[in-house]
Amino acid sequence: MLGQVLAGSGLAIDGIELNADWAALARPWYRQMQVVPIEQAALPTQTYRLVVCADVLEHTVDPVAVLRQLRAAATNDAIFLISLPNVAHLAVRLLLLFGRFPQMERGILDRTHLHFYTRQTAIELLAQAGLHVAQVTPTGVPLDELWPGGEQHALYRLLMRLQHLALRVAPRLFGFQWVLVARGGTKPWQG
Repeated sequence: MLGQVLAGSGLAIDGIELNADWAALARPWYRQMQVVPIEQAALPTQTYRLVVCADVLEHTVDPVAVLRQLRAAATNDAIFLISLPNVAHLAVRLLLLFGRFPQMERGILDRTHLHFYTRQTAIELLAQAGLHVAQVTPTGVPLDELWPGGEQHALYRLLMRLQHLALRVAPRLFGFQWVLVARGGTKPWQG
């Protein structure tokens, strides 16, 4: 979807996607699409001004090494946009309270996740890779995926408003994911 959104922007974008079917769907929107694990991607040196890791790092064996690999492919002033699931979400806390830690097909407890993050451990991960975090924003539960077509209903709109309020009041409890904006370099980001 990201490639499609950026189509016509004049930007040259490259992608890495392990799932061959998803890569085939995305390929028309990218200059180059590699169908490999991110750890095996052939990346140029100091090329990219923006690096996006959307739902990627939690699936890798060594996310710090992956971030360092991506830093080498990025310009010194590159911006990193990274999303990580929030294991401290209320739903996970309740499951743990009742002695459950189920592996699911998707979501925070996706069975393919090798790592789990809170807001603080997400920031620490980026710092270990030499990235300076400028902004951390929580996202809510993707109601549009749980209730396709629900946007037409008043209850859906009410749930969205309540979720936005909950995210403002207690982001660590109600945030489904963390979206982090960071930059490399030797000094913390000022802008």
